[in-house]
Amino acid sequence: MKIRKLLAGFFAASLLLTTACKDDEILENDIVKGAYQGGILLGVEGGFNKNQAEVSYLSSDLSTLSENIYASNNDNQPLGDVLQAIAFKDDKAYLVVNNSNKVEVVDRYTFKKTATFQAEQARGIAFAGNYVYVTSNDFFSTYAVNVYNATTFAPVKKLSFDRYAEKIVTVGDQIVVQTDGSTYEMTPPYNEIPTGHTITTINSTTNTVDKTIILTDNGIINDMISANGFAYVLSTENTDSYIYEVNTKTGTFTSSKLAGIKAAKLRFADNKLFFADSDGNIYSKGTATNTTATKLFKYAKTTGLYLYGLNIIDDKVYISDVNFNGPSKVMIYSLQGNLIKTLSAGIGVNGFYKN
Repeated sequence: MKIRKLLAGFFAASLLLTTACKDDEILENDIVKGAYQGGILLGVEGGFNKNQAEVSYLSSDLSTLSENIYASNNDNQPLGDVLQAIAFKDDKAYLVVNNSNKVEVVDRYTFKKTATFQAEQARGIAFAGNYVYVTSNDFFSTYAVNVYNATTFAPVKKLSFDRYAEKIVTVGDQIVVQTDGSTYEMTPPYNEIPTGHTITTINSTTNTVDKTIILTDNGIINDMISANGFAYVLSTENTDSYIYEVNTKTGTFTSSKLAGIKAAKLRFADNKLFFADSDGNIYSKGTATNTTATKLFKYAKTTGLYLYGLNIIDDKVYISDVNFNGPSKVMIYSLQGNLIKTLSAGIGVNGFYKN
């Protein structure tokens, strides 16, 4: 009898301890780091010279849109002039503010500011090792990658190029920069004119230029992303487009022609590439060279507006239609083309980021 009672007590204590451990694990895994944990961040570019840059937050269930989350968590201070991009490293979000010549660093979950560092005409940002890389490009005289210490944000080095320094991504231990040159017509409508067609790799250990890779079409690079250990580059001519899969270690590449498609906004999800065309059609394509592009649907384009932001997050397609004269129209679709939600957001929504 005593042994049974002792064993019963032992099992009860073990059960209590196990339950307590499980509760501790649940609590640890469910720690809320801030009001913006999960959900989607919307980059709000704002008008040029108007100090309208901001960030909005859309809850995971798409029910709640919180606007101006930078100002509301930083004593109502404005973010600045033209938010170009948002990038994440660990628990920090980096807000690239182009015409304010700076990068604001915030806690990605509370949006409290933690640091600011200067970056002339900043366009894009990437990370490798203990370095932050920011492209500077004013389209007239400044074309560079500025390297910063990732802890102190002190300037480390500046790498200059003949023309352009726009998109920038990390592929393995390499930094890859769009150095596709272009100029503009001197009379209206001031169309872009290609003057070179390259991407450049940077060794992130030595912070020196590794190689220059020349692409083979005659278009202008519209986008570049990192996925599957490659850099994928989208280049568009007058009537056709090309997607390059670039092995940045060797400098070699394969390419796929998108005949009759003027493509923009290259994205990657579920081992597929996604892009849009000038008519508002959304496509998907496998990464292999021999796979063809499949039209998924055409979004509800509004007269006078145009697609400015695109991303694929959790099997949903996020699109912003923009005209810079008022709030952006944001549309969220299923991959099958079913409209899930439409909402009005800030001026010039240019990106969607899963937080």
